[in-house]
Amino acid sequence: MSANAAAVGGARGTGPLRLRPVAAVLVMAAVIGLLVGRFALAGDGAAPATPVHRPTATVDRLQAELRARGADPHLLTQLGVAYLAKARETADPSWFTKSADALGQASATRSSDPTTLTALALLDLARHDFGGALARGQLAHQLAPLSADALGVIVDAEVELGRYDDAAESAQQMVDRRPSLASFSRISYLRELHGDTAGALTAMTQAAAAGSGSAADTAYVRTLIGDLHLNAGRLDDAEDQYRRTLADDPNYGMAQYGTARVAAARGDLDRAAGVLTPLVARLPFPAWVALLGDVEAARGRAADASHQYDLVRTIEQLNRANGVAVDLELARFEADHARDPGADASAVVAMARAALAERPTIYAEDAMGWALRQAGRPAEALPHARAAVRLRTADASLWYHLATVEADLGLSVPAAADLARAFSINRFSTVRDLPAVRDLAAALGVTP
Repeated sequence: MSANAAAVGGARGTGPLRLRPVAAVLVMAAVIGLLVGRFALAGDGAAPATPVHRPTATVDRLQAELRARGADPHLLTQLGVAYLAKARETADPSWFTKSADALGQASATRSSDPTTLTALALLDLARHDFGGALARGQLAHQLAPLSADALGVIVDAEVELGRYDDAAESAQQMVDRRPSLASFSRISYLRELHGDTAGALTAMTQAAAAGSGSAADTAYVRTLIGDLHLNAGRLDDAEDQYRRTLADDPNYGMAQYGTARVAAARGDLDRAAGVLTPLVARLPFPAWVALLGDVEAARGRAADASHQYDLVRTIEQLNRANGVAVDLELARFEADHARDPGADASAVVAMARAALAERPTIYAEDAMGWALRQAGRPAEALPHARAAVRLRTADASLWYHLATVEADLGLSVPAAADLARAFSINRFSTVRDLPAVRDLAAALGVTP
């Protein structure tokens, strides 16, 4: 079996492994690395990933040790990773700048240390510098070929650069070296991207078995399993995973966001708003704020929705000021709003084009296609919308966008087939898309 087939079709190696303390910190931070649509700080539906356990306490301890021992590069590397975890815990991108400072000091004396290189690559991932992350990850892997940590960075960067076959091979190497939560969760995502939801669930179950058994690992895996169920339209199964997580940790943001998505899918907009309003006040991740805006719009509260959408743009400006490249995330958001009053659809097209050049992924193709469609250019949009589904990804929004573009061009037969496929993946449309989906289904004679 080839590495590609193994990673996408069936992972080798099972069973839990206990990691050495430093490696464990790096692996947890590596899971923070940005897999498309799942771990992004800014974007479309994403969620922060597993945190370093008690990051505030970790930061305080490391800072105290540095005061006592001086600028020890080993401690500085750990502090840089802990700062990344703080960014995930707080949704505050200024921690990236602090991480860059700590890791820069460590690198000044340990420029060829694979652990420091891997940590710097994690920072690159967090800032969406995927080319830089890949280069650093590859160098760290050359210096420490038996380590799985650098391979995790490589997988994440290759996914975000649209190099899916390379990512599958790297993920297989990773799981061969260390069957762990970090490696199996990446295999799960690759299977999800290739339309294999059942295989993704299997790999995530393996991730749970290979985890450390910590409460944080359990919450993380349960929530991702819930997300897989939710994206497949299995609302009861998704809600069960989220509620079990919240029973252990009532403030676990990923699970709270999941329950809000379930409520919105069921049409319980008041409940969704009730969950999201305090959540985004505490953790203003752009995707979560955008969902609250969509919910408020669906509740007929246009001014409140507009406020949330403006907040998304402000947050992305703060991200950019702290070194985060947000072109794709912002392009996807703006494409959804390119027909709002006062929107500049041509500017959105330019934004999406730049994002596609930097990150030629299926989601960048989708953003490009949708931006062009929203700008009234469906003929130009069609090849991009088709490229977005080239992996046969089980993401209903991709197929809905393709069906809409085809319908705009009078291609009713393929449009109906692709809309039916979207419904077969997930019959629950997003709050934002629901009215347009209903109109399209009626026009094409497709029953959800």
